[in-house]
Amino acid sequence: METDMTGANSELGGATVAHCATPFLPVNGSWIYNQLTQLQRYRPIVLTQEARNSSEFPVATLYSAETYGPVRKMANRLVRKWTGEYPFYSDILRREGARLIHAHFGYQGCRCLRAKRVAQLPLVTSFYGADASLFPADSTWRRRYERLFAMGELFLVEGSAMAQRLLALGCPESKLVVHHLGVDVEQIHFSERLPSDRVQILICAEFREKKGIAGGIRAIGRALEGLVDVDCRIRIIGEGPERPQIEAAIAASGLGDRVELVGRQPYSVVLEELQSSHFLLQPSLTAADGDSEGGAPVILLDAQASGLPVISTDHGDIPEYVLDGESGYLAKEGDVAGLAELIRRVVLTPETWAQLGHRGRRHVEESYSASTQSARLESIYDRFQ
Repeated sequence: METDMTGANSELGGATVAHCATPFLPVNGSWIYNQLTQLQRYRPIVLTQEARNSSEFPVATLYSAETYGPVRKMANRLVRKWTGEYPFYSDILRREGARLIHAHFGYQGCRCLRAKRVAQLPLVTSFYGADASLFPADSTWRRRYERLFAMGELFLVEGSAMAQRLLALGCPESKLVVHHLGVDVEQIHFSERLPSDRVQILICAEFREKKGIAGGIRAIGRALEGLVDVDCRIRIIGEGPERPQIEAAIAASGLGDRVELVGRQPYSVVLEELQSSHFLLQPSLTAADGDSEGGAPVILLDAQASGLPVISTDHGDIPEYVLDGESGYLAKEGDVAGLAELIRRVVLTPETWAQLGHRGRRHVEESYSASTQSARLESIYDRFQ
């Protein structure tokens, strides 16, 4: 059941915090991984129902339900289905001497309530996006969240917009803390973006409506109209259910020979793609079914840390992650014409790229460094010791 792997802080002492995330981790899960690996005074362990990409995200101690024996695996599945909770985590928590549970995503917090109750441990739950915007549309999850808000000790959100959303769902204000995510600025190479004969635009997101990629493609097409002397290429990292709509937008915008869909990529490849691009486009919006970013896409922090100017929208907590007019530009969400205007401005003023990039790097170093945010996370954990 336990898997030992060489990873960051594998020799770390201190109180044990059990991080619960399923799966652990998807290919774009670096923003959760950074919350574990930068800890200095707490020992992290991972509890998950499904382990993924272990070579990309190694941890010292990981427990996966995939390693349960046949009987235990069946019992786990049945209990999880009928109660909505994980039945065997409390045994692991006791054996590991855990002092605190940190659930990543609201629905994971709900599934950890049994373990919290049996092991008699405090529970911290981080909300990130669809867990706060889409899941509450279901009455079953609303009831589960009511119970989670009553039983859980603390709830973390990425910014003020997400905080207001949780308050509206019934989270007590006394239990709510705004805690920004962080990126490893030491891992992300910074370089100035200089004028180039070829401009490369990067889009990096899951192909879901809330990412606004189809609209972003239309905006690029509109921005490039009449710019016959501009050699512009678009690389899109990601995959998902919106692929047909994205492909249709590419064709309708006449950008077929300029766009390359490169699929999902590991974080290491994403960092390489940042270095070879001139600006990032992240046109997030609220989907028709209510799904939203909740907070803000962490790729915005990765991009700014690398020196990449960004163009995004005023959706969710993005205005806290991107300094409009300083490290990038923000359009109204869903405003294709507004996005097109900003894209055209950035394409035609390459002399501004370096300044935007320097300001973005400083912004991330000052407010979103993983080491700084992990120290703040440890101070939150200290409340329960």
